[in-house]
Amino acid sequence: MRLLAGLLLLTCWALPQVASADPSPTPTEMEQGTVTPLDVVEGWKSSPVYVEPSQRSLVPEQEAARLAERVSGQNEAIRIAVVPAAALRLGAQEGAARAFVDEVVDQQKADGIYLIVFGGAITWGSAVGVDTSIAEILTDELEKHSRSDPVGLLDGVLDELDVPGSSSGTPGWLWPLAIVLIVLVGLGFGLPWWKRRPGKHEGPALYRPSYDVLPDEADTLEERQKLAREDVTRFGEELDTADVRLDGVNTAGDVQAALDAYTEACGVVDGQPDDARLREVRATVEYGRWRLATAQALVAGTPVPPRRAACFFDEAHGTSVTDWMCTPVGGRAREIPVCTSCQARLSGAAR
Repeated sequence: MRLLAGLLLLTCWALPQVASADPSPTPTEMEQGTVTPLDVVEGWKSSPVYVEPSQRSLVPEQEAARLAERVSGQNEAIRIAVVPAAALRLGAQEGAARAFVDEVVDQQKADGIYLIVFGGAITWGSAVGVDTSIAEILTDELEKHSRSDPVGLLDGVLDELDVPGSSSGTPGWLWPLAIVLIVLVGLGFGLPWWKRRPGKHEGPALYRPSYDVLPDEADTLEERQKLAREDVTRFGEELDTADVRLDGVNTAGDVQAALDAYTEACGVVDGQPDDARLREVRATVEYGRWRLATAQALVAGTPVPPRRAACFFDEAHGTSVTDWMCTPVGGRAREIPVCTSCQARLSGAAR
């Protein structure tokens, strides 16, 4: 089924002195610039957009090439032609345009959408074997564009037909450039973060008991909670078997501190502590064991053991306050003792 739509570009833009003149081409004009439907069909053999040479001022070559690239490869073929108004035969423009397009369609012998611009006089569209309301689309676009802007009119029609490559969109060549810029910016910000990101085994050390366990025995929070309860229980047994007295000379304070640490740790592991609380339990039990070892050293007359090791990074930093998971280059993840300042530095790097 063939749907035809013809729309006359109004002559209200013409100068006042010629506003009432007959817009039909004169016989002389026809003789000088006659273009036949066959010329249009021949032109479409090389490109879906045919622009008669005398109409290059309306549709320059680069715009014709862009429009051709835009309509190429569509499921429903779109053919465009820009011909002089002189191609219209004498008589009413609408009837002449309809007849011209009919003859073009008959000679092309193919379904699709046909758009023919007759200079600055009239634009006619035809949808052959295509369910497209080309009349409504042309009417809508003619309200937006003047007769001196056929490129804008054609682009608008293609936009409404959902043909990719709108002239108002981003030029295609900009996309690769934009992608390259995004990648470069991403690398600029991402590489520093990547270098200082916390690795899989970096950050505050997760809870581990004082006794040896396999790595996969402390993978989950539930497993770590169970290990903490066992470690606190073992600490309690160490207190029961320790050969020190609460009222012993110079040992009462240490023994009481060890008992208090045990009581505090029990209160935590009896609940459902998270990893932060489990780290506190570890520190509490370590402190309690150190106080117990101090009491035992006083009874035995041996040197009092240090509470914690010195800072791993620099012994001049003093005694460590916590343990940190660290993976040296080419090495394996392990816990290292760190001082307060190194802990703050490592925490900042991890963020």
